[in-house]
Amino acid sequence: MALVPALATGLNVLKTASDLTTRIRESLGAREVKLDEVVAKIIEIQGLISDGRTALIDVQDELLEKNRKILALEQEKQKLQELLSKKQQGRVHDNAAWKILGDGTEEGPYCPNCYEKTHNFIQRHRGALNYGLVSFICAEHGKSFVFHVPVAICGESPSDKPKGKSVPPLMRSDFPTR
Repeated sequence: MALVPALATGLNVLKTASDLTTRIRESLGAREVKLDEVVAKIIEIQGLISDGRTALIDVQDELLEKNRKILALEQEKQKLQELLSKKQQGRVHDNAAWKILGDGTEEGPYCPNCYEKTHNFIQRHRGALNYGLVSFICAEHGKSFVFHVPVAICGESPSDKPKGKSVPPLMRSDFPTR
């Protein structure tokens, strides 16, 4: 049942019942009353009131259902806005995820799989340097997922360096050390 027509029907029925009640009261005041007509009108009024109630209860049920749907949509919208906000905090390029800082610079690299799936920046562990690429192992995936980032963009990344400690220079694993 459509909301507006049901509401209009319910209100029209109740208006008709009200009009009949007014006519009965006027007839009683004028002493032009036939008892069987009064009884018939009262029965008609009771039927109209019952029909009006039913129509308004249907409207109330429909409004409650619409309110439940609105609430569900608002909750879904909130989740999507949170997801979008998290998505806007970073980007993926050069085989890794990068967190966008307040000043517009990037911090990283982070696991691109974790970022794409959950939009979280999962801590990674630095691996070997081969052919100009630094290998990183995701703390979440372990050794099952390794991603490689060009050394030129991750060698001096602030997130690459442990806080308060100096980082030894990168060594290429394909060359012997002295």
